[in-house]
Amino acid sequence: MHAVIMNETGGPEVLQYGEIATPEPGQGEVRIRVAYAGVNPADWKNRQGMLAAFRPYVFPYVLGFDAAGVVDALGEGVTAFAVGDRVLTPTNHGQGAHGSYAEQVVAAVDRVAPMPDGLGFAEAAALPVAALTAWQALQHNGGVRRGQRVLVHGGSGGLGGFAVQFARAAGAEVAATCSTANVAYLRGLGVERVVDYVAEDVTAAVKEWAPEGLDLLVNTAGASSLAHGLDLVRGGGTFVSIPTLVDDGDIPAEMAAAAERGVERVYSMMTDVDCAPALGAIAAMVASGEVLLPEIRVLDLRDAAAAHEAIQTGHTRGKIVLKVADL
Repeated sequence: MHAVIMNETGGPEVLQYGEIATPEPGQGEVRIRVAYAGVNPADWKNRQGMLAAFRPYVFPYVLGFDAAGVVDALGEGVTAFAVGDRVLTPTNHGQGAHGSYAEQVVAAVDRVAPMPDGLGFAEAAALPVAALTAWQALQHNGGVRRGQRVLVHGGSGGLGGFAVQFARAAGAEVAATCSTANVAYLRGLGVERVVDYVAEDVTAAVKEWAPEGLDLLVNTAGASSLAHGLDLVRGGGTFVSIPTLVDDGDIPAEMAAAAERGVERVYSMMTDVDCAPALGAIAAMVASGEVLLPEIRVLDLRDAAAAHEAIQTGHTRGKIVLKVADL
């Protein structure tokens, strides 16, 4: 099959379009013919070798967690899907398999959800990692509830855009930070208080909006971009950070400081817990219009290096997806 292949870690130039052996599904797995592959910040960090602490790099190596496409082969014991089913998935890349920057990819069935009618492949490929990470940060680790005051720091990115909408869907009052260019975008997502970090003092603005302190703060943008985040959360509240691997601060010190103030401090990474059911629920919310998709920019698979150059700046609004095939 064709794929974007790495033979070493490094900059975007290590991403080369070529051919590699087609994977075969094992027991409890399906193989998917990929229509679109999603691009996430984790991908450029993976490309540079930052995931070595979690698993070894075996070259040739194919990046990419997110995929949307059609099931084209079933592993032993699979009965939940049939060849031809339209699906979306974060794939088995997190478990060490080749990723989704390829014509075909393998995924365990507990990480695969059916695509609802009305949802296209490009849109579906924008969902898995960003949406599941936001969902788990709010639902599993943040305990979001109706009536809470919630701040999403970094609300205009792919993950942040889902986080503000999931918080609103739970009945919370939502504020979010962004740059000036993205203020109207977040207002369009229904954010009650948009804080322009270019033109406003974030701490002062949030304290004015939530004078008794936030019930929940979700930081998607890195520790250094919100130096006084703990000061914004009330005692008994929760402060969730999405680890960035490059800007997470002194985690033990942050945990200790939060404990002293009676704030639950959580570092939330996407896990496989309820992966397929949650992804199916999210896809249904998008298909029904309850959750709006972020702005999606489509590039060709051969342009994966350009996608990485764009996303590595950290200022990309919405999501980038790579077109792999017309299905």
